Amino acid sequence: MIELRDGARAGPQLAVLIGVAVLALAGCENTGGTASPGIGTVAGAAAGAGAGRALFGNNTTGMLIGGAVGGLAGNMTLDRQAQTRQQQEAAAGQDAAMQRQLDFERQRALQQAEVEREIEERRLFEQWQRERNAQTSG
Repeated sequence: MIELRDGARAGPQLAVLIGVAVLALAGCENTGGTASPGIGTVAGAAAGAGAGRALFGNNTTGMLIGGAVGGLAGNMTLDRQAQTRQQQEAAAGQDAAMQRQLDFERQRALQQAEVEREIEERRLFEQWQRERNAQTSG
């Protein structure tokens, strides 16, 4: 254990401080995927409770206040960012679906025009054949 200048041991306090730092960093990690909802709140609350203990000693009220403030901060930063990212991904998915629908409709219209053109060509050809047959027989 680490000993302070006056002989007191800093082991439990150091372990809490290291644990809070690890939880805070884990909560801030952005892997690009979607994290579990509430991870920012939990990490913030853990960090806040650790900070409350470091500031106020073993005072339960200080730890609870620190946990509440840290949880709120974690929710406002990490969880809101994840929610915004999910909303943006949903909007991008809707845009892609709309683009596919427009492409489908455009292709359908092109095919319909092609069919109509072929029908008209066939009609004209048959009319030409009738006129030709009428001239040769008449």
